[in-house]
Amino acid sequence: MKKTRKTRNNKRIIAKNRVVYPIIFTFILISVIVAAYALTQNPLTSHTQANKTQSTYHNTTNTTKTLSGNSISQAILYAQVTPQTGYTISFKWGNSIKKLVDAGALNVSNLTIILNNSHQPLTLSEKEILNGTYTGYIQFNSTNTEFVQLVLWGLGINDNNTIITKGPIINASIPYANSINNNATLKQKLNQNVTPYWVAGRYFASTGGYGPIGKLQLGMLNILSLSPSEQIIADYTAENSYRPCCDNPTAFPDCNHGATALGLIELLASQGANQSQIFSAVRYFNQYQFPQQYTEIAAYFDSQGQNYSQVNSSKVMGYSFSSLSGYYAAHQYLLKNGVLTQSSTGNAACGA
Repeated sequence: MKKTRKTRNNKRIIAKNRVVYPIIFTFILISVIVAAYALTQNPLTSHTQANKTQSTYHNTTNTTKTLSGNSISQAILYAQVTPQTGYTISFKWGNSIKKLVDAGALNVSNLTIILNNSHQPLTLSEKEILNGTYTGYIQFNSTNTEFVQLVLWGLGINDNNTIITKGPIINASIPYANSINNNATLKQKLNQNVTPYWVAGRYFASTGGYGPIGKLQLGMLNILSLSPSEQIIADYTAENSYRPCCDNPTAFPDCNHGATALGLIELLASQGANQSQIFSAVRYFNQYQFPQQYTEIAAYFDSQGQNYSQVNSSKVMGYSFSSLSGYYAAHQYLLKNGVLTQSSTGNAACGA
């Protein structure tokens, strides 16, 4: 009798499995198909996801640090990186930002809300920069980081310059545009032949995340005019400067910080700035945007017996120090050699 019951139970289990397993398999198969279709809908998913992973990794490792007693004090280094009095460059905004406002690329109402939420409300001088009446020099300080980033983001990503129109951000979009055009289902759904420009305007953080500050007009606005020699300087400094939230040069402005640095480079180049002046300006812009990272970079140079304030800006802005990989190498060196002690959680990477 017990054997008969056991046999019946086994038969029930087998019968149940014959129903359940196909259902589970079907569910998994459907999930895989849906996920694959979603990837075809957004061909840059892998690229943007890689950037997000990089930024997250940067966040988790960029915890609050304390310099140990065998190095120059953190307060002194931080003061070198972000001077309390700010950093002024002998170049002006002119009417470049007003042109962005007039073209709708910057929405003043939205900017006002964003800056209020960031606890950096518009100042009188910033309102003058927006309406083109400001006559003072460009300054970076701890109270205008958000404003400077937003308006220069608009300038860098929208100005008609070959760094955008013929540069890495367009070139990187070519294979993705081709993949969409070769997918009959997607092509029919979009009802158009997709161009690299179309892709670039949607799938990078600097473009896809641009909407809240204005109307994106990727490389279409004639804001700045650079001579051939000025363009050469802009190209060189953009190709050889980095930011510690990723490993891309300024010439590939796939995030807001990259686009902002590009806007600054083009603005200064259009006013006759040389390479040294531009590298120095971008260095101080980066330092106010990433103060913790550059305090550590300053500590690294100090550990090598070099005064950070005297290190050539082109060296600081290069891949070896200002890229994510460069910064992280310096960070690891400081931890390994006891110059840096890790405490609590930390700082920000790319916001967009």
